[in-house]
Amino acid sequence: MNYGFHLATAGVVTGMRRLDTIANNLANAQTVGFKADYLNLEARQAENLENGGLYPDANAALDALGGGSLFKPTGIDLRQGAMRGTGRDLDVAIEGEGFLLLQPPAGSSSRDALVTRAGALVRDANGRLAMAGSGALLLGTNGLPITLDQENTDLVIDVDGRVFQSGTELGRLALVMPADKANLRKEGRDAMRILGGKTVPAPSASAIKQGALEESTVDPVMALADLVRVSRGIEFSTKLMQYQDQMTGRLVDIFGRFG
Repeated sequence: MNYGFHLATAGVVTGMRRLDTIANNLANAQTVGFKADYLNLEARQAENLENGGLYPDANAALDALGGGSLFKPTGIDLRQGAMRGTGRDLDVAIEGEGFLLLQPPAGSSSRDALVTRAGALVRDANGRLAMAGSGALLLGTNGLPITLDQENTDLVIDVDGRVFQSGTELGRLALVMPADKANLRKEGRDAMRILGGKTVPAPSASAIKQGALEESTVDPVMALADLVRVSRGIEFSTKLMQYQDQMTGRLVDIFGRFG
């Protein structure tokens, strides 16, 4: 196989994966609590070196060129998003690390835990605290949903996540962290999944802020700049593929005359 064509193709494939990641981030630039994705890349060694020098007669010059680039599973940017005040009693934002714990869908047998940073809440038909977007119920520290008095509009959620109505504590929002952040996966626009379901309490420095929402960590300006830069990289790699294909065709044509 033409080695130059192989390297150029790797560049196109990697660029397309980066383009998909950036486009998804841009689409969620206004999504409450969204954490941007990023692509982990690493340089790949030449095939001969990857196999421990399996081919002793391999061209050393080609080995020095490397094998292009590889991408690993997408990572999640867990940095704090900006706070936006809403003044709405059922909106909460997390300052610091941690996630709100959600009740798994009915009938689910998975041991994974569902969590979120999106704090736009509503009362469901039974008065329970739920996600405004998906309707998933929030769990308290006792592992049960928190039920509000439908007739009582006086609602206070303090920095520790305790929920009060008219001075009566109804429960406390569970604020957790994955025991291993490597087990954190995106579930949807406003939820994440902790594989295996192992969680630990969030750091004591973390706090709940009522009447506010956490903005997405996507910087639209930077994402647009990355989109242009990656698009140009794909275009360049595509031209290299065409050039390598033309060179191969010329070589076949020239040396074919001596056949």
